[in-house]
Amino acid sequence: MDELPVGKLTARVAASVTEWATTYPYLQSARIPPLAGLFAAAAPSAAPDALATLARVSLWVFAVDDLFDSQTLQVPQLERFTAACTAMLADRHKYPLRASSPTDPSTVPVLTPPAHALLDLQVNVRADTAQYPLFTPLADLWNDGIATMLNSMLDEARWARAYQLGGPAALPGLPQYLRSGCLSIGSRPHLRTVLVTLGDASALHHLSFLFRLEKEVSLVCRLANDLRSQAREAGEGTVNAVLILEQQALARGLPPPAALEAAQQAVQRRLDRHLARCAQMSRHPVTTTGQPEAVFARTAVLAAALYRKTDFLRPPTECQPARGWRCAAEP
Repeated sequence: MDELPVGKLTARVAASVTEWATTYPYLQSARIPPLAGLFAAAAPSAAPDALATLARVSLWVFAVDDLFDSQTLQVPQLERFTAACTAMLADRHKYPLRASSPTDPSTVPVLTPPAHALLDLQVNVRADTAQYPLFTPLADLWNDGIATMLNSMLDEARWARAYQLGGPAALPGLPQYLRSGCLSIGSRPHLRTVLVTLGDASALHHLSFLFRLEKEVSLVCRLANDLRSQAREAGEGTVNAVLILEQQALARGLPPPAALEAAQQAVQRRLDRHLARCAQMSRHPVTTTGQPEAVFARTAVLAAALYRKTDFLRPPTECQPARGWRCAAEP
């Protein structure tokens, strides 16, 4: 099949995913255009169906993140939701890979209607991903991507509660925060779905390298997200990298405006280092096609560009790689 122009590819993916999402009330359709645009630009040679699968997984991730951020559930309820999701991933016999697989109420902790809906939707997106041949050898790693994301979201919920009760003294240090933050951002499930859907079987022999690149991409996405959302999250009492560094600067005696500026600059410098590392690693592809490395690195650049201008609830006016950046796998 001939490669579609990115604009047409984006439109086709967005139309397919929008039709699917109408049956799930907890998915925000406003996120579909920017997701479709980013994924089409990151993987322009991918099949539309593969990009639609990526978008469905990411919409589920965003909906789960909304559930955690809504503050309508207490930490014990979020723990029950996380336990139920991970149990479903682990028990393949009780929860077979069919989109219509029902949730057995006797085996799932008491959950709110939105949590139940997202639990069932997890079965759907996993079944969609499982149709690709590479899912079978990557299934455990795909499951791990979901489980580690959920448990890291729990870390953030606990930190937010501790910060709201105990103030700055209850904040984690930046290294501890980023260990969870690079997992809670949802890049790991997305990038592991990329590996499944691209179909480059040689990736199975280079997972160590690809997972190092995955971590760099995840850190870019986390830091870019924190810079974009820091004002809103400060009002919500949510912990992020800018807040942690800002509170450290205040403790050193900087006045509030200078402390915030210093924190933002420090986060931007760290983000730039991880972006440079993504570009460097992508220049030396190890897979047969070079596509996994190229898509990973383009995802980092495009996500950082999107977050500089907007977020995933408003279509971006522009989402292009930084000027002069070129992926090694591109002609």
